[in-house]
Amino acid sequence: MKFLRGISATLLLFLAGTGSLNAEEIGIGVLNGTVATEAAFLNAQPGTLAQEGETWNFITPTTAAKTSATGLKTVRGTATQASISFNNPGYCFSNGTFAADKNRDYLLMDSWAGIRGTENVVISQLPDSMAEYCHVEIYGDCNTTDRDMLYTVNGMVKTIQDRENFSGTFNEGANKVTLRYVPVVNGVITITGNGADSTRSAINAVRLISPAPGIISFTATPPEIMEGSAAGAELSWKTWKCGEVTLSTKDGENIPVTTENGTGAITVNPEQTTTYVLNARGEDGTKSTAEVTVTFKKQEPEILVFESDKKRVVPGADEEATLTWSTVKAQNLELTANGKNIAITSENGAGTLRVKPTETTLYTLTLIAGDGTEKSKSLIISVLAENTPNVLVFLVDDMGWQDTSVPFYYQNGQPVKTALNNFYKTPSMERLAAQGLKFTNAYSCPVCSPGRTSLMTGKNSARHRVTNWTNATSATLNESGGALPHIQAPQWNMGGMDETESPLPRVLQNAGYRTITVGKAHFAPPSRLFSNPIHLGFDVNIAGSSIGQPGSYRSQDNFGSGTYHVPDLEEYHTQGTSPTNEKQKQNFLTNALTQEMKKQIKRAVDDHVPFFAYMTHYAVHQPHGNPDPNGDYDTYTVPNGSAFESGVQVNASLRTFATLIEGMDKSLGDLMDYLKELGVADKTLVIFLSDNGGDAPIQQNYSQNIPMIEKVSAVAPLRGRKCSRYEGGTRVPMIVGWAEVAPESPIQQEYPIPQNAVNHDIVAMWDIYPTILSMLKLKVPVEQKVDGEDISPYFKGDASFHRTQKIYHHYPHHHAYANFYSTYRQGDWKVIYNYIDQYANTDLWTSNGYKTAGRFPWQLFNLKDDISESNDLAQDPAHQVRLMRMARALIRELNQVDAQYPVLKKDGKIIATAYIRMPDLPDVDSDGDGVPDLIEDANGNGLIDPGETDPDDPSSVVPLQE
Repeated sequence: MKFLRGISATLLLFLAGTGSLNAEEIGIGVLNGTVATEAAFLNAQPGTLAQEGETWNFITPTTAAKTSATGLKTVRGTATQASISFNNPGYCFSNGTFAADKNRDYLLMDSWAGIRGTENVVISQLPDSMAEYCHVEIYGDCNTTDRDMLYTVNGMVKTIQDRENFSGTFNEGANKVTLRYVPVVNGVITITGNGADSTRSAINAVRLISPAPGIISFTATPPEIMEGSAAGAELSWKTWKCGEVTLSTKDGENIPVTTENGTGAITVNPEQTTTYVLNARGEDGTKSTAEVTVTFKKQEPEILVFESDKKRVVPGADEEATLTWSTVKAQNLELTANGKNIAITSENGAGTLRVKPTETTLYTLTLIAGDGTEKSKSLIISVLAENTPNVLVFLVDDMGWQDTSVPFYYQNGQPVKTALNNFYKTPSMERLAAQGLKFTNAYSCPVCSPGRTSLMTGKNSARHRVTNWTNATSATLNESGGALPHIQAPQWNMGGMDETESPLPRVLQNAGYRTITVGKAHFAPPSRLFSNPIHLGFDVNIAGSSIGQPGSYRSQDNFGSGTYHVPDLEEYHTQGTSPTNEKQKQNFLTNALTQEMKKQIKRAVDDHVPFFAYMTHYAVHQPHGNPDPNGDYDTYTVPNGSAFESGVQVNASLRTFATLIEGMDKSLGDLMDYLKELGVADKTLVIFLSDNGGDAPIQQNYSQNIPMIEKVSAVAPLRGRKCSRYEGGTRVPMIVGWAEVAPESPIQQEYPIPQNAVNHDIVAMWDIYPTILSMLKLKVPVEQKVDGEDISPYFKGDASFHRTQKIYHHYPHHHAYANFYSTYRQGDWKVIYNYIDQYANTDLWTSNGYKTAGRFPWQLFNLKDDISESNDLAQDPAHQVRLMRMARALIRELNQVDAQYPVLKKDGKIIATAYIRMPDLPDVDSDGDGVPDLIEDANGNGLIDPGETDPDDPSSVVPLQE
C-alpha cells in the first residue's frame, strides 16, 4: 500500500485494505530557487515523501504566464502522456528551506507557485489507471506563519492552515491535503486556489495516485438524532469497482442492504449512540472498510420556542402582541410579567397568549419537569413612544484629547487653543460642540479592548478584567514590547468579554431597537464568541472582527490581507485597477464605513424602528503610511505664529495622521447631514468620543535621563500618550449633542442639551451604558453590576448635578508605552502607583541612564495647577497625608472589584503576587489620633484587616501593647 503513505492516520482507519501494489503514482515538484535544483534533488538524501529510487517531475512556473511540462513520468520512471500547466500564477517564490544538508522533502517544500481566482493548475491526459478517479495530494507552504489556503480539485475542497515554516514533517491540514477519489473529467484534473480577494494558495508539490477499488464515501445524515425522532438518520454510501457490500453495527449486528451501481442508502433509528461499519470487496479482491457514528441524544426538558410577534408597542395605541411557546417534557409551565404570574393554558407543552403591555415588560416562561428540573426563557416587549430617541455612538480609535481643532484645554475658565488645535481641522466636531456639550475631563481606558468592553458592559476594566488589548489570532498575555524577567501580567480575560455579560446592544435589541455596528470591534480573539459582534446583541455587523487595526486603509489594497484584512467591504475593493482620485476618496476605508452606516440607518428609518448605531472607526489607528484623500495633506504644516515643542517635527507620518483625523471628522459631518436628510436628526443623540488616549506620530527627542515612554508630546499639554499612566493615556475628547437642535422636539424638551457648553466634571466611558438606558426609560439588567453612573442630568442642563468626582485606572501589564501601574484621581488630585518601582529587579533603561531600582513607587500631582504632571508632590511633607489617604482609596477601590495584580517571577516561575504597598511614610498620622498610619495598618496593605484600625478615622484606635 505504498500509495497511502501520505494519507493521515484518521483516513487509514477507514481505508484499511484499499491499497494496490500496482498503483501508479506521479509526483510533480515546483522549482524556483537557485539552490533547490533538479540536480540537487538527485544528490540529496531521500525523505518520507520523495523516497529512494523514485522519479519526480519538476517545473519552474513563471509569474503571470502559462508554463507547461509534458510526458510526465511515474515514480517508477514509466513515461506517460500526462502533462501539467501552471496558468498565470500570480506569485512564484523560493522559501529558502533547502540546503545541502537537507533531504529531498525540504527541496520539494522549498519553492512554490501561488494561485487564486482564475489562476489555476491543470493536469491532463492522465493514464488509464486514473481515468475515473484519482487520489490527489497537494503540498503547500508559503513561508508564512498565518495563511489559510483553500484548494478546489474538480469540485472537491480542502484547506491548509499554514502556521509555520516547513520543519521536515508533513501534517495533514498544516502543509498538505489529501483528496481521495477525486472524479476525473475527460482525463483532466483542475486545481484552483483562494478567491480573487484573498491571499494566494501555495503549490509546492502535487502527487497523483491511482486508486484501488474501494469505498468513496460513507456518511450519516444527520449525524445526531434526538430521542423521539421519527425521521432517524440516513446512511448513504458510494463505492467504486466493488462487488459485495455489507453493513453492520460495530457490535456485530448485520443489517441487510442493497447496493446498485456502487451506491446505496438506508434509514436507521438507533436508541443509543451506534457506530456502523461498511465493508466492501473490490473486483480485484481488495477489501475496504469505513465507519460512521450516529449519536443518540437524550431529550432533556427544554423550552424550544418562546417568542413574541412584536418587540415594541406604542403606548396608548391599544396594541396587542402574541406570545408563542413550545416545550418538551414539561410537567408544568408558568408565565410571569415583570415578576407577576399570568394564567396560561398549554396543550402538549405548547400555547399562545395575547398580551397588551402598558409599560416595558419582561415576560418569563418557566418550565418545571417531572424530576424537578427548571428551565426559563425571557423576552422583553418594550413600550416605546414614537419620539423615542435614536442613538449614534461615534467612537474614534486612538484619537487624543488634542487631535482636534476643538479646544478641550481650559485655563481660568477660558479655552486655550494649543498648537495642536491650530494644526488639526475638525469642522464637524466644532459643529457638534457648538450645538452640544463638551466634556473636558472624560476618560476611557489605557488601550482599546478594555475601553470598548467598558462601553458595552458599564464596568471599569478592573472589574470586567479585559485589562489589555485582545490578540487578533489567539488568547495570549500580550506582553507588548517584550516580557520582563521578574514581573508579568496576571491571567486576565485574554479571551475578551465574559460571555455572562449583558452587553448594551443586547439590552437595546431586546427592547425593540435596531442595533447596528459598523467598523472596528476588537472584543475578543477569533476563537471566542464575542469576536463576532452579532453575539453581543447587534442585529447588523459590518467590518467588525477580532482585529484591532486595518491591514490598510486603501481600497487599492482591499483593506489589507491575512490577519488584518477588514472584512465585509468587497463592494469597495479596487485592487488591480487604477481608481480615479474621486473613487479613491469614495472607497477609502473611513468613507466606505460611513456609507455602510448610512445604508443601515436608512433601513431602520424605513422600517420605523428606533436604532442604536455604533459607528466605530478604525481611524485613526496605525498604519499611518497612506493619507486619507478626503483630507488635505499638503496643508498640514506648523501654523504661523506657533510651534510644537522643541525636537518635534511635522513629518510625513504626522501629516498622514492629520488627514485621517480630517477624514474621520468628515464622516461625523456626513452622518449628521444624512440624519437630517432622513428627518430623524432632531431625535438622534450623538455621543462622540475616543476609545483611549492619543497615539499621534509625534515623539519628542528624549533627554535628561528620561526615556521615550515618559516624555512625549502627542497630546500636549497632557503628558504621555495611549497606554500611559499619565493623563495623555486615558483622557479623551467627548462631545454629546443632538444631531440637529430642535427645541420643539419632545425628546429635546426633556433633554435640552445645552448648546456651545462645556463641563469640567470627571466622566467615564463606562457611564454611557447606564446613561443611554436611563434616557430610553430602560433599566440596567438586575444581573449586570455596573460601575458607570447615569450622567443624563448633564444633558438636561442640571447645574446642581455632579457625577462622583473620582476615577481609577488599573493596568497590570507591560507595554511599549507603559509598565504596570494603577492610578486614582479624586477631584483635582491624582496619585500613581508604579509596580516595577516597588518591586524593582533590574535597571530597565541603561541605554539612557534612567533607572527604576530604588525609585519611590508613588507619584502625586495636582492637575488643576499642573496639567502636564511635571511636579511630583509625593515626597513633599505638605502633601503626605493626602498621599496616604489617596493610596488607601485606590487600594480599596481595586479590592472592591476583586482586581487582578501583576505576578512576580523567579527563574521563570511565578512566586508571588505584586500587591500594592502603602507609601513608606512611617510618621504620617492621617486622622490625627496620635497613632501613625502604618501602625494602624500594620501590614501596610491599605485595607482594614482583623486586628487593625482605620487610619482615616480618629475614633478607630489601635490598642498599644508593650
